[in-house]
Amino acid sequence: MKYILDKTDRDLFYSRNDPKDRRLGELVHRGKISSVRNSDVVIIGIPEDRGILANKGRGGAAKGPDDIRRRLYKLTPGFNMDFDRIKVIDVGNISTKGLTLEEVHLALQETVADSVSRGGIPLVIGGGHDLTYPGLAGLVQGAGLGKDSLGLINVDAHLDVRTDENGINSGTSFYRALTQLKDKALLGSAFVEFGIQELYNSPYYYNWVKKQGGSVFTLKEVSERVMESFIQALSIVSKKGRTVALSLDIDSVRSTEAPGASASNPSGLKAPELDKIAYLAGRSSQIKYLDIMEVSPPLDQDHRTASLAASSIFWFLRGLSER
Repeated sequence: MKYILDKTDRDLFYSRNDPKDRRLGELVHRGKISSVRNSDVVIIGIPEDRGILANKGRGGAAKGPDDIRRRLYKLTPGFNMDFDRIKVIDVGNISTKGLTLEEVHLALQETVADSVSRGGIPLVIGGGHDLTYPGLAGLVQGAGLGKDSLGLINVDAHLDVRTDENGINSGTSFYRALTQLKDKALLGSAFVEFGIQELYNSPYYYNWVKKQGGSVFTLKEVSERVMESFIQALSIVSKKGRTVALSLDIDSVRSTEAPGASASNPSGLKAPELDKIAYLAGRSSQIKYLDIMEVSPPLDQDHRTASLAASSIFWFLRGLSER
């Protein structure tokens, strides 16, 4: 399927017009996938939330990509981020006009595959969490990954391993990843669910993940040692030199800091912990894909959630610049 990308609005690329105070809006390139080269970070927006509605969730995440950009591009590069070492290209939003949800998934898969085949590192901003599956499928396709060559960490309050027998929704991504990715690229032993909250998940789905060989790090288990636990998770999925993907669902963070989520929760990770996770991921040379999902601006307060997503992207880029 041929995808169409709508260019990111120039007005989102913030500038103070001050060479002594440059912002990411001046350092990130507004470009095309055809310009992607080896190790470039490729920002891909996917304004789609029908999968959330199909899972009986609250809509609004279709507005996430541009609101995250609005916060991201006002940030400075910080004190130590070396933009001579990294290049970030914003290729715009995938057009969803006139497409079914299944067609949107195919468009995202092809966009990610195209980016990866050119050596890029996709950074996908959504959007519903159902969109992680086509992102992973695109990574497998673009990199030509074979059996047991992909590792995956899902940072989330929810397991998201519902079957897709009644259609795609935001709770099906990791069931699909474990059962449908080409050539069994992802095995259960290379899959970690991180920050899962017991009270929001069925024992059936917990046991299903365990039967696949997956690891479940509950919020209760990691809350006193989040960074050490994430390093442990990263070591599990990175074995055998696997290519690693990281998916961040914003509802993994407590609602006082991330109110703008479809399924916000009073308990969860703290905002600085999500930033540190993103930073550690950026530093890992095996991580070749990141997505941040389910930021819902209509549900947000003072743009806190979009700002948190932007902050996590900043720290991922900071880590990447240190590879």
